[in-house]
Amino acid sequence: MANRFQFEKQILDCVVGGVSALDIPRLNLKSLDESRQFILAYGYDLDDESHREQLWAAHRRAVALIKDQLIEEGEHIPEELYDPAKLTDLCQLLVYASDRNPERRELQKWACAVLRVMHVFVHLRNDLFGAFSDDIQAQILKPLQDVISDDPVAGSVLLGKSIDFEGIKLHKFEIKPFKTSASSVIKLLARPEKVALTLLDKLGVRFVTRTVYDSFRVVRFLVERHIVSYPHIIPDQSNNTLFPLNVFMEVMRELNAKSNAADPNAQEMEPVAVEALLMKRMTEARGRAEYLEKFNEFSGAEHRFIKFINRKLVSVTVGENESRQKFRFFYPYEIQVMDYNTYVNNLSGPMAHDEYKARQRKRARERVLGLRPAEAAKGSST
Repeated sequence: MANRFQFEKQILDCVVGGVSALDIPRLNLKSLDESRQFILAYGYDLDDESHREQLWAAHRRAVALIKDQLIEEGEHIPEELYDPAKLTDLCQLLVYASDRNPERRELQKWACAVLRVMHVFVHLRNDLFGAFSDDIQAQILKPLQDVISDDPVAGSVLLGKSIDFEGIKLHKFEIKPFKTSASSVIKLLARPEKVALTLLDKLGVRFVTRTVYDSFRVVRFLVERHIVSYPHIIPDQSNNTLFPLNVFMEVMRELNAKSNAADPNAQEMEPVAVEALLMKRMTEARGRAEYLEKFNEFSGAEHRFIKFINRKLVSVTVGENESRQKFRFFYPYEIQVMDYNTYVNNLSGPMAHDEYKARQRKRARERVLGLRPAEAAKGSST
């Protein structure tokens, strides 16, 4: 019988201490039978063939991702961990991850690495997007695509159906490439606070406008046309590093007052002149500019945009024949808006996408292999 005063600290760290299971150094399972019970509580019955196949698939994908993206020259996953013919039983992987024998430290470390990546793949596979990706994409993207048209006269993309006050010429409208499983896994591994449930940018769009002024017009358009329901915005996910909101509103109030007073200069003010006025006022008010920046350690300091996460109430049908029924759930998606000059700047230097991904990959590697920062800098595998 276990000592009634003996507690496993790492378990308490996970349950009540706020530590992710991905960050504990080892498991504490002493036998294959105990490992099987652990896996059952985790949600998989190894007596069920479909469950076994799903876990082996997660194992294959985890091994492939580690080999392709996380290990460096000279590092190798032990064969008894990646070859199913040698591993034979996934329960054995958990036993290896629990081993406290110093002579098998490398095997234990790599077993934990494989399990960490498997864990993330499992959660992504069982996310709502995994089951209903077609419905989610159709219901989120179609309302946005319906208000985008080509302007053959100007040779540009138009937000809105006609060239009038409401029509906004765009440099481009992009549907962000759907995050691959590998990309999502790297992101979740790099950010300890993230879990699959809080991966909010699997799906997204980007509006690239001619001017900063037009960027704010895009936001207004989406709300006024009821394409975006602003009560469904997730407040703590919003970013505005493009232009200070307080300064923008001051300039708009000023121009609106002149327009209401039938000032012909305000009525006929060209977009270029509006943009010049905004830039001038931003320079004058630099000391009191109010941006909204959500810290992201992987982004360059100069990465600028308007970004928000909205939620769409998606309807899906499940079941067959008489048992078919509908149910509804909210699903998040990201909208980015920026002017063309900012878009070009974001593509270069330390905020470039490739650099961003490299920083994420480095942090994911450190976490998966249990490396402390100093060890990671040396490329150490101990």
